[in-house]
Amino acid sequence: MIVIPAIDILGGRVARLTRGDFKFEKTYEGTPLEIAGKWESLGAGMIHVVDLDGAKTGVFKNLKLIGDIASSVKAGIELGGGLRDRPTIKKALTAGISRVIIGTRAVDKNFVMEIMKEFGKEKVIVGVDSREGKISVSGWTETKDIYFLDFIKILEDLDVGTIVFTDILKDGTLSGPNFDALNRVLDATDMDVIASGGVSSIDDILKLKKLAPKGLAGCIVGKALYEGRLDLRQAIEIAKDNKC
Repeated sequence: MIVIPAIDILGGRVARLTRGDFKFEKTYEGTPLEIAGKWESLGAGMIHVVDLDGAKTGVFKNLKLIGDIASSVKAGIELGGGLRDRPTIKKALTAGISRVIIGTRAVDKNFVMEIMKEFGKEKVIVGVDSREGKISVSGWTETKDIYFLDFIKILEDLDVGTIVFTDILKDGTLSGPNFDALNRVLDATDMDVIASGGVSSIDDILKLKKLAPKGLAGCIVGKALYEGRLDLRQAIEIAKDNKC
């Protein structure tokens, strides 16, 4: 299992939301470039970047900045937020992004099939954002009447290889992951799963690591790092240690 530190960008700054709500935004010191360098220096092999401006507006906003991040570090960059059409996805991948995360447009089966066929499962993964069991889209402002486990089955049938599962009501709360929902996801699919939302301590990392045999490929950590609750280097070392 790998630990993936997050950088969320809003208005050119590093920011975090609570439960995906833009009314509860908190910004942090350091530029996105500086934070990316810091995470890499602490051992990160992959960095999770979200264009919050893009997620909110539906239009990818920070291509140059995120391209600069990708070129400034050797760590891979996975990118989400506002990636809702083929040209935008292609621009992101051409700018040096390792893989993109599609969320809102993932409810369109034809779009997913086309994107997976053109770019492949190594370059495109899908964000499954769940709010009380239903899929949330459009910058977490709209909830679809689609049960999250049904959605995951659809994605598997479309040859998606990896999903990022986020329990939105846990995201940014530092209250621990929703292990019940996460276990249900792992039981329902053979896709690789990356957990997101609520990770706040080494104890959470240890509990998540025990799910690796069920298909948990990694976890994303954000607010806990910025608030000094979690030591990234220690978390990475514990996660990659073969001992459970």
